[in-house]
Amino acid sequence: MAWPDMASAAGREYLDQTVKEESITEGVKAVIEDTKALVLSPLTMDRYDVLKMGGAMAVVGGMFAADSPIKGLVQRNSTSSGRSVADKFNSWGGPAPLLGLNAGVIAIGVASESFGASSKLKDTGLVSFEAEGFAIVATSALKLATGRARPETNQGTTHFRPLTGLNGSFASTHASASFAVATVFAERYEGMGWIAYPLAFAISASRVYTNKHFSSDVVAGGLIGYGLGHFLNKRHSDDPTDWQIRPMAMERGTGGGIVIGKQF
Repeated sequence: MAWPDMASAAGREYLDQTVKEESITEGVKAVIEDTKALVLSPLTMDRYDVLKMGGAMAVVGGMFAADSPIKGLVQRNSTSSGRSVADKFNSWGGPAPLLGLNAGVIAIGVASESFGASSKLKDTGLVSFEAEGFAIVATSALKLATGRARPETNQGTTHFRPLTGLNGSFASTHASASFAVATVFAERYEGMGWIAYPLAFAISASRVYTNKHFSSDVVAGGLIGYGLGHFLNKRHSDDPTDWQIRPMAMERGTGGGIVIGKQF
């Protein structure tokens, strides 16, 4: 190989490596900055925020007291057809399908943006994806910390074994993920709340109907998801320069990919 060709190949390889490193770095930086903001958010809470937090905790506490009678009422009145419908919501409204939905929205948003459309759909998908990710982490941490037995084990509503795994009942990941996604879309698209929130509610209720969670589990999960979706929506404006996803092509068509970045 001639020296100019070797130099060109080396340059392409260096560019490819640099772009990939920059893309990964920017993505990690965005998540780190949002995590910092979320962790430090209690330090910036005003009296109104404290009242909202206290109200949410009081609601969850009240639901704990109602867990047993609600479980009995639901199970006595459940039907095979109702459980069949609930199973569909369990399957299609789980965290994995919702992550796939967000990925699809991002892909459609990127494609439409390349044809001159607004970046709003792409940005919404990115924020929703991140909100769901935070919701999954938060509820997983609570599951590990509390180790609450699921209702289907018939061990009662107060059986807790902390640090025994991630299969605990408190709080519901289905509820947190669905409400995180619903909140992002509802707050960014006028009228979307009439569709997004009922779907999130149906997904959450299906967990109680199929005896997978207590009512307090889904209420706590829903509040977590709503709070995270609202927090990230406020943090990431609708400014089209907030998030950037651009196609990338190597010299002479030797490769390609995408560049992901975020402005602060």
